[in-house]
Amino acid sequence: MTKVKRRDFIRNSVLAGVGTSLLNDTLHAKEHEFSKVSTKPNSSPKKVIIGGGGIGGLCTAYELMKKGHDVTVFEASGRHGGHVYTARDGLSDGLYGDYGMEHITKPGYDRYWAYLDEFNITTLPYPRRKNVLRRIKGKFYTEEMLHDPAILKEFGFNEKEIKYLSNNPWWDLKSLYLNPYLDKFTDEYQPFGVGYDDWDNTPIADIYKKDGASETALSRLGGNHTSALFELWQAAILKLRGVPLAPPELFRLKGGNQTLTDTFAKRLGPRVWLNCQIKEIKQYDSGVSVTYQRQGKEISMEADYYVNCIPLPTLKNIPIEPALPATRQYINENITYDSYQRFVFQASSKFWEKDGLSINMDLGHPDLWNVWQSAEEVDTHRVIVLGTGPGGISPMRALAAFREVYPGKGDTIEQAVSRDWTKQKYAPNCERLPFPMGELNKFWPHLMEPVGRIYFAGAYADNLNWGTEAATRSANRVAELIDQS
Repeated sequence: MTKVKRRDFIRNSVLAGVGTSLLNDTLHAKEHEFSKVSTKPNSSPKKVIIGGGGIGGLCTAYELMKKGHDVTVFEASGRHGGHVYTARDGLSDGLYGDYGMEHITKPGYDRYWAYLDEFNITTLPYPRRKNVLRRIKGKFYTEEMLHDPAILKEFGFNEKEIKYLSNNPWWDLKSLYLNPYLDKFTDEYQPFGVGYDDWDNTPIADIYKKDGASETALSRLGGNHTSALFELWQAAILKLRGVPLAPPELFRLKGGNQTLTDTFAKRLGPRVWLNCQIKEIKQYDSGVSVTYQRQGKEISMEADYYVNCIPLPTLKNIPIEPALPATRQYINENITYDSYQRFVFQASSKFWEKDGLSINMDLGHPDLWNVWQSAEEVDTHRVIVLGTGPGGISPMRALAAFREVYPGKGDTIEQAVSRDWTKQKYAPNCERLPFPMGELNKFWPHLMEPVGRIYFAGAYADNLNWGTEAATRSANRVAELIDQS
């Protein structure tokens, strides 16, 4: 590889591909109003290219920039933020809906909260997991009803389960069977060697059965195809962090959760390049070369390191030379994610209050899984109801599903829009799914380990697949490793 002075290479690449205006923006990035971030002097700054402008990529770039390194973020789409997406199009009165990530917990999102404090971003309580109405076998039940031993007995729970659910939330049934096993885990990043390694080949449902779970509990808990070792490890991580399995105390950002990714992007300024699709990655002993497409032209840029924050199903379609090791290729080929569609319903009133109901509902409908209110702080009589369901469902079909099962007299919904993440080209994936049974050692800890000068960050690249918290944790880890290299 012929060594080119980094500054000359970047300047020539920009001149060749995107013209003088971008060159001026790039060369004067330090004068950009949003780039005035306190950075520490660095005696050996590195040039780092980051693939992917979601929260993982933006956070990694921000941390590296603060440490005095030269960063460029390539985002293939025309917007940054990835799955953090606050939308206002199609809505009235200043209302908005979070199409992707829509809540944080406390405790549970420690790294994320630190950024909110650093940037002085306002949070709001988000009671979407309180006073939930749950539709079970065609009938709605309040939280109080689901504490009633008589109702629990009718469902078919056994005495141990009835006693537990009488005093604990409906969503916490799993803890009854998991908690006795969790104290053996002492390091949240080490699932092996605590005495459960063989259970990677055992479905967690078998543990439930062994410990006397009723048929009703088994149908709720599932786990017939999930590794017992994996399930116990994930629950142990939360216990070590002091976090419930499904924390009821939720929060969101005032004005929409995109506020944080927008803030990262503003601090980074023109270091974030949109509509720049990575076409090829080459790695050498002394650095990397990334070929990207911008404005119809293919250009190459050299750097010391490449950080991948692109979802792995997309990364596996990008040529990498030399090829990644077989262990890493296996991860890229076999990791799986869930996905969904977010529906935003605009109503002219809080219609559910006239019916004496909570709008926090688990609907149990195949076209619309649940609904809840958001954007309450906007000064208008109109309201936003968010919902989640499968891809491929039109907003009107989702609305029809809501009206089919809504237990009140009627609604005042006047608009329905959605974002179907399953159909998005660059960000179709949401959270990482459990690893296949018997294969935890094929994924962990290799999932977060660098390969030479290629590093990996994002929600998938941490021990717990908790969206933006996992993304910011992995981003900080990678930034620290590169800074110390």
